[in-house]
Amino acid sequence: MKILYGKKEKGVSPVIATILMVAITVVLASAVYLMVSGYIGSAPSKPVAMSFTVTSTSTSSVFQVVSGNISVTTSTPLMITVTNSSGTWTVKLTTLSGVSNQKFTTTASTNVYVTITSVTGNTYLSAGDTITFSTAGSSATQGLFPLYPGTTVTFTYQGTSFYSYTI
Repeated sequence: MKILYGKKEKGVSPVIATILMVAITVVLASAVYLMVSGYIGSAPSKPVAMSFTVTSTSTSSVFQVVSGNISVTTSTPLMITVTNSSGTWTVKLTTLSGVSNQKFTTTASTNVYVTITSVTGNTYLSAGDTITFSTAGSSATQGLFPLYPGTTVTFTYQGTSFYSYTI
């Protein structure tokens, strides 16, 4: 009679197997989190969609809102930037109520004034409202003219430039 001595097969111990399974689970969970984390967070802000018609009179350049609306407050100001050959000026509007002949800060000899008329309430700029720009000498009542050709007006809201127009 022949006695068979079989090979004794050894596997991984139960402790090491458990540690390996936990490690694999942690690595997979981390990978899934990193893939999905780009999709988790605050909702994206709604893009600003606003359009204007621009007309010039003998004393001003008028931007009339055709469509869209924004709420202008201290925390969400409307930034208007005027750029021409003399430089760049920016005005920060935190309210729309009573904005009349607000002067842009400038070191040039020509000053730029902004007036907002026909505003819906104190904070909403919407269809039908107008923003008027005039250039003048030392005061808003001295020889008003429209913006000079080559002047660019850019509107920015919540960090996004949403409208730019060159006269």
